[in-house]
Amino acid sequence: MFQAIYIASFLMTCSGNLLTIALTLFLSKEKNCGPLIIGLVGFTINFIYTISTLLLARYPLKNKIFIYAPLIIGINYFLLFFSPLPLIFIFLFIGGTFLGLFWPSVQRCFADTKDDIKIGIFNLSWSAGVICGTFLSGFIYGLNPHLPAFIIILLEILAFFILIKNRSTLSFHTINSPSSKITEVQVLPIKIIKKVRLVHFLHFFASGAVFFLYPKLGLMKGFNPQFIGITIGMLFVSRFITFSLLMDKSLILYPANYILVCIFLFISCITIGLSNHPFIILSSVIIMGIAGAFSYHNSLHMHIKYNLKTEIHEGIIGAGAFVGSITAGLLGEFINLPMAYVIIGSLILITGLYIHRY
Repeated sequence: MFQAIYIASFLMTCSGNLLTIALTLFLSKEKNCGPLIIGLVGFTINFIYTISTLLLARYPLKNKIFIYAPLIIGINYFLLFFSPLPLIFIFLFIGGTFLGLFWPSVQRCFADTKDDIKIGIFNLSWSAGVICGTFLSGFIYGLNPHLPAFIIILLEILAFFILIKNRSTLSFHTINSPSSKITEVQVLPIKIIKKVRLVHFLHFFASGAVFFLYPKLGLMKGFNPQFIGITIGMLFVSRFITFSLLMDKSLILYPANYILVCIFLFISCITIGLSNHPFIILSSVIIMGIAGAFSYHNSLHMHIKYNLKTEIHEGIIGAGAFVGSITAGLLGEFINLPMAYVIIGSLILITGLYIHRY
């Protein structure tokens, strides 16, 4: 069961990240879209993703319908590159909805495992897909602006067939339901839950701004698509390496973690926005990836181990990403993109100082 989940997760995140960067490049270069439109694209897919996950938390799936999500997502993502702008938003809406069905449902399959290694391998598998899709995005787009569409649908179809082939072996449980086999009574103070979730949100607030708007900023600074893909890819490489170091660890709740993550995110946002030096930019995204790995690791383990709804964990990801992308888009449109990252980093630092005192 877990091998099928690992492979499908790799393929899904590979195609998803290939899509995001290729699509932002496509909108910037082929359709001449400004920061606001690109920010709205990031907002749309992540806002719908968040709504979908939160609805799933309220009305959980009773069967394995999430297995069909990769096929539907792949078709919608393919059509993005051959559609006018209004239709692009419709296809993003559909894709975000089914992504919201897919990821929390996959994570429920880990509800009964007490093996931190299995959760760690899951983090490595989807994180490796993120790296692969990100690094390939600039090169594939550079060959032909429409080529990413064909690679994306192929990867999504492969994920679908792997899951459908292993359908009978998938152990699917509803978190917080009587069917869950978690027997330990585990309680975590609400104060810690709120802190872990807030830092988790701040990570995706920062990375969402980078993921959706940095391709536009990179083009403005004169970087080619290949370097832009490598830059965002290094964020995920550092996250992957940190995940590998945390693979056999459970929650890491030292009080200093919260403020340190926020300081790292602040430094990264400032230097990404203001620097034109490739080495400094690469160093900045590496720092962001390390900080993000800690916050994601804590959130996923907390929701699985303490029998909390994984839909909330995934909803926070979508919320952070759509708030980050639309904030960067609006600030980039009405001020400028470099200052957008300075403002976002400052907001994160202020929030981190509040968390540290709370």
